[in-house]
This record gives sequence, structure tokens and C-alpha cells, in this order.
Amino acid sequence: MRHLKWGLLLCALLMSSCSWFSKKTGQEPMELSGFKETARLKEVWSTDVGAGQGIGLTQLTPAIDGEKIYTVDHEGIVTALNRQKGSRLWSKNVTKDLTGVSGKVVHFFKDKDLNHSITGGISYADGMLYIGSYAGEVIALSAANGKEVWRKQIKGEISSVPQSNGQVVAVQTMNGKMFVLDAKSGADMWFFENPPPLLTLRGSAAPLVLDTAIYAGFANGRLMAFNPANGLILWEQRMALPKGRSDLDRMVDIHASPLLKDGILFVGTYQGRIAAVARGTGASVWGTDGSTSEILSASDDKLFVSQSDGRVVAYSLTSGEQLWQNEKLLRRRLGGPQVFGDYVAVVDFEGYMHVLNQSNGELAARDRVDRKGVRAPMLTDGKTLYVYGNGGSLMAFTASAKK
Repeated sequence: MRHLKWGLLLCALLMSSCSWFSKKTGQEPMELSGFKETARLKEVWSTDVGAGQGIGLTQLTPAIDGEKIYTVDHEGIVTALNRQKGSRLWSKNVTKDLTGVSGKVVHFFKDKDLNHSITGGISYADGMLYIGSYAGEVIALSAANGKEVWRKQIKGEISSVPQSNGQVVAVQTMNGKMFVLDAKSGADMWFFENPPPLLTLRGSAAPLVLDTAIYAGFANGRLMAFNPANGLILWEQRMALPKGRSDLDRMVDIHASPLLKDGILFVGTYQGRIAAVARGTGASVWGTDGSTSEILSASDDKLFVSQSDGRVVAYSLTSGEQLWQNEKLLRRRLGGPQVFGDYVAVVDFEGYMHVLNQSNGELAARDRVDRKGVRAPMLTDGKTLYVYGNGGSLMAFTASAKK
């Protein structure tokens, strides 16, 4: 079954690659055209933080805490930086002989670049950093100096960021399981299993872990809320129903973490819906047809979505009404949008960052930030945008209106 899943996924990727780049079908990425720039994009600083994402499909997203920002590369180099200046505070290599469930050293790939197995990003909570590996190890470090606090082996490949509320750590694996550990010791608390369908997107959504609930999306299109202490299911909601005859057509994966704003959870599904549900009950607030596998972002009154076809769309947070859409980046495989200042930014498969006006979606600025592309979701503190390029550079940008 596992080989069948990967075989189907490989076929799907090959077919989609042909459709993206073949001139005969007219489905190649839209060419970039010139426009009058109305914003000035400024690179505040740029720092090399290691080997970057590698050649796999990792999305090793940085983490922000106050005046610090933390990164991890695919080789296991963890770096703490001053968020304002980009200066290095400390660095540590957490890559040891990562072991599989048998306790033996695991070498997953023949390729040297893939033999390093950090695949599960980095997160911060209550003075601790949490990282996941391909081999299924959850690693906890002190955020103050990078000292290892504990390491825990779980059963499954970790392809999303372990998340914590300071009391528990929740991590989702590629085999449809969610493991919850004690944040201070790594001791087992509980786990939940939701077997994935035959065909899924590569990777899994990171759970949203709060004091009162853990919100997790799964590859079958279900969003679920759990009691963090004991795993009791508080509610569950089907966010999208499979459609079509083939396994590829029926994929409705929740691939990105839920976004919480003003007591409402916003969720996007692949080939399904963009929806808002009540945090406490899971009751539907609004929903509209859409497809995305990337993170969502929000300003005071707008929800921003990178649709799977390359459209950038803004919806009303309260009603779901479409406010605007930009179709100038079709089929350019956009990452998730991120808000900074009066603008919203997306990065495409060639590493171009496109800056749009929040008010109307018009292109305001553009810069090529990494020729190897950008897979990790961008971060923001509201005014500054942090971009972690596949090549290993962490960059900070601001934008302001041209006078």
C-alpha cells in the first residue's frame, strides 16, 4: 500500500510538471511582466544560517520569540539570531546518529544531501525549542543557549513542526498519527491515529496547540479539536468532501495549520474549501469553494489565500466574501501569503517575491530573494517580513510607499 501511494503521487507530480511547463498545453507558469512599482522594498539584513532546505520537500520554518529568531537547516544546524540586526547569538548542531524505532542508526538516502534528516521545522514555547526529524525523533533544546534538554523517538516520519503550549508538545506524522508528549520531559501522554487516504500531499499540517485545545487537520479533510491533557475529542468537522472518480481528483488534504483570529479558526483544504469555524464548537461560520495547500494569513479585516492555481485572493474575515483577486501569477506555484505593513507578500517557485497592496491586490514591488526558491512559510512581526531561502539565507524586509 505504501509503495502504491508513493507511485501514484510520483505519477501525479510528473503529470502536473508536464502540464506546468509544456508549451503545448498552455498551462506553463505565467511569464512575469513589468509594472509600475508603488512600494519600496528594503532588505534590512541578510544572514547565512546553514545549508537551508536541501533538495527534499522540507519546509523548515523559522520561529520568532521577542527579539530573537531561530532557524534550523536540513543538516541539523540550529541558529539563534537577533531579530533586529540579524547578528548570530549562538549556533548548535543537533544532528547525531538519528535512530529509527529499532534503535539502529538509520540512513534513509544514498544522496549525501538527503542523508541528513531534519524535516520537522523549529518552534518556540516557554523557553524551549522543538525540532522533528525524518527518523521520528522530537528534539527539545533550551532557547537560551541551544543545550539539549531531551530527545524522544516516536513511530513515524515527522514532516511538520512540533508545536507546544509550554505544557505539552504535539507532533503529526506522515502516517496519520498525532503524538502528544510532556513538554518538559518528552514523556508519552497520548496519541491519536487517523489513517490517511491512499493518496495525499507530501507532508502534514502542524497542529495549533493552545492551553485549552489542540486543533489538528488531517489528510482526509477533517479538522479536529482535542483536550491537550488527555486526548478527549472535543469536536470534529469535515472541512471538505472528496469529489471525482480518481484518487487524485478526490484528494482533500488539510496541508497547512489552522489560523486562529478573534476566536475563529480559518482553514484551507486542497481541492476543497476555504472555511471559517467557531473555535469552541467547530460550527461553520462561512465557507467557499477553493483549493490551497499553503498557510493562510490575515490582517484586521481580510483573509489572504494563495490558491493552488496561482491566484492570490482576499476574503472578508467575517463573511467570506471575495474582496479581490490577483491573476497575474497563475501556475507559478506560490507559497503562502504573509502580511507586513500595508502589504501582503508571496514567493514563487523561481524565488521571486511579489508584494501586493492589501487594499486592492495590485502588484506594488518585486524582488528575487533566492534563485533556489523559498519553500518555508514567511514570518512577520507586523512590520518586518522574514524570508528563509532554500539556499540557507535568512532575510529581513520592510516595505513602504514610494513618494
